Amino acid sequence: MNPKYPNNIPSLIFDDFKFITDASLGRLAKWLRILGYNTVVFPNQAGREMLRKAATEERIVLTRRKDMTERQFSGRLFLITGVDIASQLNDVIGKYSLKVDQQKMFGICLKCNEKLYPVDREEVRDLVPPFVFENCTEYNQCPRCHNIYWAGTHQRNALEFMKKHIPSHLP
Repeated sequence: MNPKYPNNIPSLIFDDFKFITDASLGRLAKWLRILGYNTVVFPNQAGREMLRKAATEERIVLTRRKDMTERQFSGRLFLITGVDIASQLNDVIGKYSLKVDQQKMFGICLKCNEKLYPVDREEVRDLVPPFVFENCTEYNQCPRCHNIYWAGTHQRNALEFMKKHIPSHLP
């Protein structure tokens, strides 16, 4: 049994594209995580250190800094020109032909970028609001930060956003 993922969940996530964004693209990183794509946010100023991390971890660099395209880098780098999250997301999805797969959505911690794993309902009784516990039966948890996730308004709102802003990429 894998101690990091106690339920030995098959790898539905982290097997496709991996991204690294500069700090100015934190919202884009969050949306890529919602879609099930392994995406880290580089906390320092984008530069050589970020490119080294991207190369070491085989990540695609997403940045708004035009000067990054002029640097020597053997990996993949995509300059984000969109100002709003909808255009940024559409650009990345289109550029890399990313699949929006409902099986992979909402499977990554939005805070830590770790794959979530299912937890028993009784384990979260005292960790979620009473209304949530009464109305939800399935929960997931992050192995790093221990945040609890469930299907609620956040997921519904995210799906509505996608229907409105990236409809051509939905299954």
